Amino acid sequence: MAFARELVTDGDPEEEARFDANAHDRFLLYEDLSTPVGVLRSDLLAGRSEAELLEAYAALEGEGWLTGVNGGSGPGVIDLLERNADKFTGRKGIPFAEVLEKEIAALARNKKAPPAAVDVARRLFSPGTSRAPYRRNLGIELINGKGDGAYFRTVDTLLRNAGGDGWRVAIVDDAHKMTSAAENAFLKTLEEPPPRTLLILVTAEPLSLLPTTISRCARVVFDAIAPSELERFLRERQGLEEDAAPLLASLAEGSVRRGLELRDHDFAGRRTFVEEMLRAVAAGDLSAALALAGSCFGKEAKERGRAGERDEARVVLELLALSFRDLAVVSTAPAVPPVSGLDPEAARMLAARRPAADWERLFGRTEMALSDVASHVEPRLAVESLLAEGLSDSEMVV
Repeated sequence: MAFARELVTDGDPEEEARFDANAHDRFLLYEDLSTPVGVLRSDLLAGRSEAELLEAYAALEGEGWLTGVNGGSGPGVIDLLERNADKFTGRKGIPFAEVLEKEIAALARNKKAPPAAVDVARRLFSPGTSRAPYRRNLGIELINGKGDGAYFRTVDTLLRNAGGDGWRVAIVDDAHKMTSAAENAFLKTLEEPPPRTLLILVTAEPLSLLPTTISRCARVVFDAIAPSELERFLRERQGLEEDAAPLLASLAEGSVRRGLELRDHDFAGRRTFVEEMLRAVAAGDLSAALALAGSCFGKEAKERGRAGERDEARVVLELLALSFRDLAVVSTAPAVPPVSGLDPEAARMLAARRPAADWERLFGRTEMALSDVASHVEPRLAVESLLAEGLSDSEMVV
């Protein structure tokens, strides 16, 4: 964003003010409303205390505007907020100014909501003319449609109507969420963009894009953040406990967003579950392992529906994958300390129960199960298949 700001505004103070107000006609950002947004608390503290901001957050949570406020304190805390898109979406999930203004007017009339709640709601929800929000899937109407005039635009209107001779920049966040029709409509623009135009497609799943899309782009890969750096960030800036930060940093695999998503999970209970599962796997007890797998989807996950079960399965599988990898390493290098939170002596005893190749195979199958869950395979089926296939191919060390 800083690069786009510099390119579009060229250092002009008035242009920078328009950019910062999400009202620059030469910049467009597509963002998925269903994806939690990380908000640095200091960005919302201007002119108000943290207590006033938290009071505003509490009012917005109570009125169903958002969830995900972090329990920590300090300007460096990042709140991973889930915004209720119903507050500002119209037909087909396309945002309209009238919807948001009606909701904000109702909030302003609410005597229980502090004055700061209206300002915070506008900051978090009003996309301005520089944003094109969508919901889960980016459709063709947001690529080459006419947009909604003063409220939001499409890349087509950006390229045709933007004024001035400066650079025009469009960023498609989570580009893999474009529908096939939208991606095909975007191809012509990618192939022959107008002069002084920069189109940026951001994705964590490049293989989900069409080969023709990839061939028209210059690929830039961002390195993952080192576990030690991520651990320090989670501990010092997000208030994680000393023993939890290393595990979350390992599970996040270099992603700040994933670290923040995992921040509020109950890892003490899941660690106990994983240790019981590892003992059953080490003993070759498939019945016990399957019984544990059936219990891993707790009441809270079931209450959240399919999405809750998928999230629970993903967290459990990530913990298992990290543990299987630890045991494979400990099998050949007993002095290497586990990064999964396993007690070193317990890890050595478990690792000795099976050949290193078994633990490596189980690690590989767990990674495959994670891919299955991401592809919307039934979460419980993915976990049970992992155990059934993994244990049937393995052997015990006597």
